[in-house]
Order: sequence, then C-alpha cells, then structure tokens
Amino acid sequence: MHFTIITPLRTALEADVSSINLRGVEGEMEILPGHTDLICAVDNGELTYRITGGDEDSLFVGGGFMQVHADRILLVTDTALQADDINPDSIQEALQRAQDALRNSASVLSRAEQTKLEASIAKQLAILDYNRKRRNKH
Repeated sequence: MHFTIITPLRTALEADVSSINLRGVEGEMEILPGHTDLICAVDNGELTYRITGGDEDSLFVGGGFMQVHADRILLVTDTALQADDINPDSIQEALQRAQDALRNSASVLSRAEQTKLEASIAKQLAILDYNRKRRNKH
C-alpha cells in the first residue's frame, strides 16, 4: 500500500507500508492491503505503520481526514510529528497558556473561541501522552 501524510507545511511521510493503525473519530482502526475504500475523520493520537518488509514506526497525528482507495492511503492532517520532533517543555508551555486563557477568560470568550482553546488543550495533552509512551518504550 502506498501511504502519504500531508500537512499544511510539508509531506510528512511517503512510503510503501503493509499496515497502518490509527485513531479515527469513531475509534481505533487498522488498514491492511485490500482494505475497502474509505473516507473518515481522524482524531489526535498515535499512528503506527509498518514499512513493507521493514520495521514498525509511529507518528503523532492531529485531526484530519484519511482516504483509502485501491491500496493508496492519503492522510491530510494539521500535525504529524515524530517523537524526536517533540519538545515536551514547549508543549507543556502551550498547554499552560491555553488552560490559563480558558480559565481566566471563559466569561468573555465566544463559544467558538472556547471550543478552539479546548481543542488546543486536547491536542497538547495527546502530544504529551504520545511522547511519554514513546520515551518509555526506548
């Protein structure tokens, strides 16, 4: 299967893979050769993949959409990070800023602004969780 991950800034991955495991908004899923055509929303979390004939690797991916068609998989996401790309201190700082903004300004924020801050908090927490799991494996 040919797998491509695209973010607004770059092509984060382009590889031939034998399997992909990730979190869709409706739960965990595995994509194997011959998978039925699919378009689905993807949630924040760990994505693992196995290079054809090679090792398993993983990335943190943010929300986005995935299309599976004829053993070609395209994931369009706002974030794709290798464990080595994650600076826990800067993620923790961003988390703290978002939590403070939500706590201190909740009464004056619009519902859309609150939702955006809540999504940012959820993403920062998911990145820290992924980073913690990856660091403990090594």
